Amino acid sequence: LSKRFKEVAYLNPFITINLKDERVNRKETYHFEGGLKQFVEDSNKAKPITDAISFSAKDDGVEVDIALMYNDTYVGNVKSFVNNINTADGGTHEAGFKDGLTRSIRKYLKENANAKDKDTKIEGNDVREGLVAVVSVRVPEPQFEGQTKAKLGSSYVKPICQKLTYEMLNKYFEENPTQAKLVMQKALMAARG
Repeated sequence: LSKRFKEVAYLNPFITINLKDERVNRKETYHFEGGLKQFVEDSNKAKPITDAISFSAKDDGVEVDIALMYNDTYVGNVKSFVNNINTADGGTHEAGFKDGLTRSIRKYLKENANAKDKDTKIEGNDVREGLVAVVSVRVPEPQFEGQTKAKLGSSYVKPICQKLTYEMLNKYFEENPTQAKLVMQKALMAARG
């Protein structure tokens, strides 16, 4: 319960959840003003390379909240949620986020890398190396695959997540060139590896 309450408090930064375990006389309060941005910062167990990036957008009735940062490891960790339900197996929202992230980093690389690096082929796995991200969407009438609701199957969510991720990251990279360069260097290093 404690883990679930913590997730819900991160996903909804304006609420406070109080847990009282009378068996052992323990009280805990969950409230995270920083929302998803704080979620990725707290989830990151390694040395951060970039600041936490977060954005929220809405399109066609779908609300998208995303936070991400990069660390110095070689593994990626993407957590995804639909209407506060943990989708451990991902789904269309997570796939859209990953595609948008890859497209945005490729675009930035094409426009800003030096001549030698512009020809480097960046794959999806390269941009997810060292990535810590949380993708949360609010979808009216979501369709899940399987009984456990561990994977979102609503196909119309993928292009919305992809478009919003691409647009918001492009804007962020434009406004924060130092952070963008760190992300680009991490992706290039992974591609060369």
